[in-house]
Amino acid sequence: MKRFIAFILASVMLVTTPQVTANASGIKNKIRALQKQGAEKQAEVDDLQSRLVNIISQIDALEEDIKNNTQDIEDTKEDLKDAKKAEKQQYNAMKSRIRYFYENDTDNNVFNILVSSKSLTDFINKVQYMNAVYSYDRDLLDSYEATRVEIQGMEEDLEDQQDELEKEKKSLKSQKKSLKSLIDSKKDEVTDINAQVAKAKAQAKKEAEERRQRLEEERRQRNLAQAAAAARQARASQGGGSGGSNSGGSNPYQQDADPSPATNVSGSAVVSYAMQFVGNPYVWGGNSLTNGCDCSGFVVQVYRHFGIDLSGSRNSAALRSVGQAVSPDNIKAGDIVCYPGHVAIYSGDGMIVEAQSSRTGITHNRSWNHGTVLAIRRVI
Repeated sequence: MKRFIAFILASVMLVTTPQVTANASGIKNKIRALQKQGAEKQAEVDDLQSRLVNIISQIDALEEDIKNNTQDIEDTKEDLKDAKKAEKQQYNAMKSRIRYFYENDTDNNVFNILVSSKSLTDFINKVQYMNAVYSYDRDLLDSYEATRVEIQGMEEDLEDQQDELEKEKKSLKSQKKSLKSLIDSKKDEVTDINAQVAKAKAQAKKEAEERRQRLEEERRQRNLAQAAAAARQARASQGGGSGGSNSGGSNPYQQDADPSPATNVSGSAVVSYAMQFVGNPYVWGGNSLTNGCDCSGFVVQVYRHFGIDLSGSRNSAALRSVGQAVSPDNIKAGDIVCYPGHVAIYSGDGMIVEAQSSRTGITHNRSWNHGTVLAIRRVI
C-alpha cells in the first residue's frame, strides 16, 4: 500500500509539473513579446514626436518670415507711393517749363533769340541751354518712372513670396495635424500593449500562486500518506494494536486517534500565549521565551506556563512520547508536532508556531506538514 501511494503521488507530480512549467513559460514568453512590441511602438512615438517638434519649429520660422515679409511689403508700398509722387512732381515741372518755352511759339522765336543775343556765342549758348533743360527733364522723368517700375516689381515679388510662404505654412500645419493624429493613435497602441502586459503579469502571478498552493497541497498529501504508512507499519510491528490513546511506546500516532482533553487548558489559550513570543531569538539549549530558547525549550516553557511539566522530555525525540497520540486528520490547536530533530506547536489553520532556527528566531510562518511528521501529541 505504501508503495502504491508513493506511485500515485509521483504520477500526479509527473503529470502536473511539466504542464504547469509549460504554462508559466508560455506566459513569460508572451510578456516578453508584448514588452518588445511596446518598446517598438514607443520608439515610433518618440520618432514621430521628434518630427512633430521639427515641423513646429519650421512653422514658427515661417511665421516669423511672413511677419518680416509683410513689413517689407508695407515698406515697399510706401516707397512706391513716394516714387509715384516724385514722378508726378517732375512731370508737372517739365510741363511748366515746356509751356514757358512754347506757349508763345512763333516762327521768329529763334530769330528773336538771335536778335536778342549779344553775340553768336551767346546765341549758341542760349539754344544749348534750352535743349539741356529739355534733356534734363526727360532723363529725370525717365529715371523716376524706372524707379517706380522697379519698386512696383519688388512689391509684386514680395507678394508672390508671401503667397508661397502662406502655402508652405498651410502644408506644414496639415502635416502637423496628421502627425498629432498618428501620435495619438500610436500612444493608444502603447497603452493597449501596456494593459496587455499588466494583464499577463497578473495572470502569471495568479497562476504562480495557484501553483504554489497546488505544490503545498501535494506536499501535505504526501506527508499525510507517509505518516499514515508509518502508523500502519508501527501497528504491524506491534502485532496490529487497536486504536485509542497511547501514553508512550514507539507508535507515534494511531489511525483516527483523537483523545479527549486531559486538562481544562484550551488549545487556543496555548497558541495565544505562544504567539506573544514570535520574533524573539533562538538560542541552542535556551529556556527563556524572551531572551532565547531552542525548539524543545520553547514547547516546554509554553506548557509550563499552564502548569504542564514536560521538563523530563527536554528534547525533540523525547517529546514524541508525551501525552497521547493524535492522528493527522484530528490535529487541533495546541497539539505538539514532532519532526526529525525538531518540534513545534500546532496553531490551527494548517500553521505552526515554533522556535525555528538561529537565523529566523521564533516564527509563525510555516505549515505543520512542511516536512516529515514523526508524531502528533496532545498533552492538554
